[in-house]
Amino acid sequence: MKNNFFLKTTTHKVISWRGKIIVLAAMILMIWLCWPLIRICVTNYISYEDERVPGSHVVVENWDGQIDIFEGSAKVASSIGATEIASIIFEDSYQDTRKRKAYLLNAWAAGIDTTQFILIPVPRREPKTLNIARAVLDTAHQRHWTEITIVTFELHSARSRKAYLLVAKPRNISIHIAGIAMEDVTAQNWTTTSSGLAAAFSEMIKKIYYDVVVF
Repeated sequence: MKNNFFLKTTTHKVISWRGKIIVLAAMILMIWLCWPLIRICVTNYISYEDERVPGSHVVVENWDGQIDIFEGSAKVASSIGATEIASIIFEDSYQDTRKRKAYLLNAWAAGIDTTQFILIPVPRREPKTLNIARAVLDTAHQRHWTEITIVTFELHSARSRKAYLLVAKPRNISIHIAGIAMEDVTAQNWTTTSSGLAAAFSEMIKKIYYDVVVF
């Protein structure tokens, strides 16, 4: 006869399919009820804009030379009376004559005076935002700029601000942020479209990575 005194029996509780449906429904209901708060928290985490942006040199974070970004930047520059407008351009695009001309043509089509327009070559190297900030601030320092307004995608503005402030501090350059829409996605309407949700989720993941690892 076997002695089972020291043997332990383990029981596993299995949730029925009805229980799983109830749990899933409860989670969906919880998210739906908390969605307004979630939306506010995410928006405040990934976006930032100065209440008052003074007139200064404008640097546009236009990664691909899109016309709509240049159009939004032209409006910002006009509203604050900026003296000069510059835009980032990746080094490989800057070295490509056709791509460089396309940037200038799109800026001209957006109403920017390209005779005074400046292209700032930046590296396509991770962490991109921080390396872009370094390249821009190096140019600003060489040109003796003491104040810069960074015009960038609204949902990217908080990450840009932190990177530029970090690099600008030892150079004694003041940084201001102006957020604009990209492909009609803004900090106010990103929850209404799939592209807006995707952009916000992607930016939130990147912002967490930058806050934890990069900064």
